[in-house]
Amino acid sequence: MLNKMIPVTALLALISFNVMADGIAIEPGNWEMTTTMNMPMLSQPKVNTTNECMDKREITPETLTDEMDSGCVFDARVVDGNTMKWSMDCEADGGSSRGEWEATSFGDTLTGSGTITIDVQGQTMEMLMSWEGKRTGDCS
Repeated sequence: MLNKMIPVTALLALISFNVMADGIAIEPGNWEMTTTMNMPMLSQPKVNTTNECMDKREITPETLTDEMDSGCVFDARVVDGNTMKWSMDCEADGGSSRGEWEATSFGDTLTGSGTITIDVQGQTMEMLMSWEGKRTGDCS
């Protein structure tokens, strides 16, 4: 259960910066994204940096649902200028999770954070995630 939710939430954290129209704008190009995850079972934060060519100027929240596990649904979304806030709920065997997310775009940079609360067999665990991204140039 937990192993299924962590990749889904990590994926959302990495792709959630690509939102516009009903989300937030970014400049197309090569992006370097650094995600930091904190949770009780880790002795230190887990940091992951990826590079990805983003060729779209906009991705709506509905686009994100194409990448989500079928047990996940968006619960709420609010766009205010260059900031988007949303939440999602996921159901899976033996448990559930709720994520509260926020991302702010400045066109060629991005910051964001989220909290994921996972309930599995009566146990609750909270993960804190943050990310920052920057456009590093044109896609090659």
